[in-house]
Amino acid sequence: MAMDKQQVLAEAPRALNGDEQPWQVTVEGDSIIATWRWMDARFFAPDAVTDEQREYTFTATLNDKGRWKEQDRTDESASGISAGGGRIGFGTSASTFKGKTTQKSVSFGFGQNKADGEVGMVESRLDTSLIKDAVRGYLKQCGWKKAGLFG
Repeated sequence: MAMDKQQVLAEAPRALNGDEQPWQVTVEGDSIIATWRWMDARFFAPDAVTDEQREYTFTATLNDKGRWKEQDRTDESASGISAGGGRIGFGTSASTFKGKTTQKSVSFGFGQNKADGEVGMVESRLDTSLIKDAVRGYLKQCGWKKAGLFG
């Protein structure tokens, strides 16, 4: 028997958030939203400085029949300044992906981690299966099932 939807939603942040987790879980309406800001850093090169942000969001939206639907979203943005050949350049870029994805990524660079202000080697890691498995495991524990292709 599936746990009541409102109870599942209300208890999700407490059950899924933790100091050891690199993501944050919130609830909006009928959705459990797990967000992992896996890169927020300023990188330095001899002739450039680049600010990069990368965020992954996994959303599980609950229906009234004990089932949930999933959606992935990846947001990336970068801005920077560069100098070379007697010129100074400025640039920005942004991209968003919505749908279904599986990603595993490790990035390294010399820069400043904006979260703690430390300067040195910046390492950023993302493994979407970690966040998906946590949310799915919680929902299954509550007696819920993933919705099929048509609901």
